[in-house]
Amino acid sequence: MMAVYAALFGLAFGSFANAAIDRVPARRSLNGRSCCDACGRVLRPFELLPILSYLLLRGRCATCHASIGLRAPTVEAASAAVFAVAFMTFPPAAATAIAAASEGLIVVCGIALRRGVAS
Repeated sequence: MMAVYAALFGLAFGSFANAAIDRVPARRSLNGRSCCDACGRVLRPFELLPILSYLLLRGRCATCHASIGLRAPTVEAASAAVFAVAFMTFPPAAATAIAAASEGLIVVCGIALRRGVAS
């Protein structure tokens, strides 16, 4: 059961990681509401559910139908997997440290890939 809870937390942290990957290179604040990159509309709560909203909206904005891209669900799924495996494998304190460090690496790698640094 711990792995399920850890995966849910991982999904939430993955969603935040996506916001960081988008906003940090642009020097935008991590505070504030998420919005569509194409039309600028503030996202509604049901559009912010990690992976699920991507599937329900078929990878498109609900308003302008612009493509969201596969990075969003990939980062969320990777974060969920890292959190679940960490908490199934290690004691809670170590798992928390591993999950936090892994999330930081996911953000750094996401920014590098977005900028083309890693290619």
